[in-house]
Amino acid sequence: MDVTVYLGPQSVPDGPVAVMLVDDANAGLVETARQHAASAQKIVQVTAGTRRSGRADISLPLDIDAGPLATVIEGLLAYREFEISPAAALEPVMTLHNATFSVRTMAEASRLANFLGATLPHACEMAVGLYVLLANAIEFGNLGFSAAEKAQGLATGNWRRKLAQRLAEPGYASRCASIEFQRGERLVTILVQDDGDGVSVEADMSGEPERSSYRSRIVSVLKSLGFAELTWLSAGVTAAASVVLEPAASPAARRA
Repeated sequence: MDVTVYLGPQSVPDGPVAVMLVDDANAGLVETARQHAASAQKIVQVTAGTRRSGRADISLPLDIDAGPLATVIEGLLAYREFEISPAAALEPVMTLHNATFSVRTMAEASRLANFLGATLPHACEMAVGLYVLLANAIEFGNLGFSAAEKAQGLATGNWRRKLAQRLAEPGYASRCASIEFQRGERLVTILVQDDGDGVSVEADMSGEPERSSYRSRIVSVLKSLGFAELTWLSAGVTAAASVVLEPAASPAARRA
């Protein structure tokens, strides 16, 4: 992933730490990392608990596997770069209500996730969750990879090369993921539709247990990031996610 990685509970370096990933047993090391924090440092905790830890910027379910975890880290690194860039100072000047977008590459997905995340509460979690959604549509929908193929690509270090190669193939080069963003008074709905071949309900539930298991884990990851719901529609080519908004404060409460 083109980053320097330090492994093990004794490996927190003296230099700046950009992102730290800990489990419950090693959560105490967060304070050590804070003492050597890089700009916009992010802490990710993989936890068996259901409540978000105040120590962590993002909490993830304990059973997360390599594929979704790598996607989360990619999204988090991209959000961190966005946060420390001059563009981050340009906060949205208005609330985004209804809009439609289209992305083809992972870089485009990253930029859109950061933009939309900035319009929502808990921007970091929302941006990472949106990146997970878009990456899922590109990697497994448009490009037709399986979870096993991604895991193998990550293990051998050539996952990015595989993505780039398939994106350039004539049968895949024109495929895009379309995103429909709708914001109501209490709920944000996000529809992500890919140009993949889809899968029947029967195949998803019984014929392809790997796909079904992967989707259930994506649901778990998105809920841990603050999304209220995630379902698949239209033979699996459309993911529908929702975010519940906190009620706006009354004028009297805002004056108080």
